[in-house]
Amino acid sequence: YSMSKIITYKVEDIFQDIEGDPDNVNMNIPPEISERMGWTEGDILKITVEDGQISIIKKEPDGEE
Repeated sequence: YSMSKIITYKVEDIFQDIEGDPDNVNMNIPPEISERMGWTEGDILKITVEDGQISIIKKEPDGEE
């Protein structure tokens, strides 16, 4: 699945520090992105980081992407 529109967010709008955990951050996916992609709570997402860009796809229960 390919999005036809690139949407840019500020780092502080997506990533939030975890108190007491300096090595990790919470990633908040904006509701408009979840809705557009058809993601719901409990979905398993595969996240890839390449050349400073984050790609997120939904992993299907049968292992297909």
